Amino acid sequence: MKGRGFLAYAVFMSVLEEVALLGLCLWLLPALGIRVPLWLVVTLAVIVGGYSIVLTRLNLRSLGRRPVTSPDIGLRARVVTSLEPDGYVRVGNELWSATSEGASLEKGRHVTIVRIEGMRVFVKPESDERVLP
Repeated sequence: MKGRGFLAYAVFMSVLEEVALLGLCLWLLPALGIRVPLWLVVTLAVIVGGYSIVLTRLNLRSLGRRPVTSPDIGLRARVVTSLEPDGYVRVGNELWSATSEGASLEKGRHVTIVRIEGMRVFVKPESDERVLP
């Protein structure tokens, strides 16, 4: 979901949150005998609305951004989930979606990155490899 689609979804969800809050404060709580002052209801609605606006702006800014750094070709990684041929590898402190260029690779093997396409790395096993615990 990108741009306008995300914005429409965020506005719809914000309105839904506000309606739920108002329903709780103006209908459900009084039905249970709990009186909520109108100033508190308005304050809560403004806080929830402001919170939604801030989160929506932050999320819209982050959509479509590429990672700050990407691994280099030739870098060493460790298989986190078996690559049959797809799975995950750990490159430094990050998990990356990976595809094996050859045979299936079991968890714990060290691999070398041979190419990168978008957010996926393609790996091959290191030649003199032993399985790590």
